[in-house]
Amino acid sequence: MTFGPAAAGVHPPSVGPMRTPVPKCPIRLGEPCSLCEPGASGPEDCALVWLVMTDPELRARLDEMRRAGRR
Repeated sequence: MTFGPAAAGVHPPSVGPMRTPVPKCPIRLGEPCSLCEPGASGPEDCALVWLVMTDPELRARLDEMRRAGRR
């Protein structure tokens, strides 16, 4: 014997496969991470991202570019 929505002929909507998230490059604003640094598996271990984020002048310039892009 069937109970619940299936008994009434109502089936829950099918859910498609989940998409894999695509990390965004924090340096090339608005673009996905293209693994441009050899050995990197994403922004979390990218040497370029590390360099920019640890250099105060480069990080300040990146912040300026982000603010300009929001206008």
